[in-house]
Amino acid sequence: MTDDTATTAIPHAGIAMVLPEDWFVVELTDDEQRVADVTALVAQQLGDSDELAPLREHLTRDLLAQTARAAQAHGLLLAISLMQVDGVPVPASVTVHHLPGARLDDHGRAVIAEVSRADAAPGQSVDLGETPHGVALRRVRATHLSHDLSDLTEQGTTVETFVVDYWVEPTGTQDLVQLTFASPLLGARDALVTLFDTVTRSVHAVPVDAEG
Repeated sequence: MTDDTATTAIPHAGIAMVLPEDWFVVELTDDEQRVADVTALVAQQLGDSDELAPLREHLTRDLLAQTARAAQAHGLLLAISLMQVDGVPVPASVTVHHLPGARLDDHGRAVIAEVSRADAAPGQSVDLGETPHGVALRRVRATHLSHDLSDLTEQGTTVETFVVDYWVEPTGTQDLVQLTFASPLLGARDALVTLFDTVTRSVHAVPVDAEG
């Protein structure tokens, strides 16, 4: 996987994180920008040849619908992996949500633990830890996702996917941030969870006027 990284500000949240440079970011808080980002992503991946026009149209329609749902669920941004290892794509995605008023105090941890139990699946794990910038709670689980955003090549299908949720409380902020990573690459689960941990450890507070 690439060692190149770029710092990405999370819109309107006063926080930023470091993503691999070959992840494509779609902003969810501005509808016009969201459409422009999706259009640019499809063009980057499929070019402009006439032969691929139907596929471009289908992929654009799917991505617009999925990112609209993420935006309606109060998502701030969505990033899609375009990484490759030895020419093989490494599909993955992350959606970032801001949770105003939520904390990782005893009550907040109890609420998340209850949600995790209600959502429990075989092999699920929940861990509490520290990052260089604050406290984080991690939940790893397996599920089946329809229209999985983590894999641009499998739109319109239901695939077995592992999902890693993080609830992060960066020092210097008043609210919780949730990052939800997903990937259908079950065979690379350990390596990808390590990558997701690294990204989550980079989440840190920034002045609001430093975003973007």
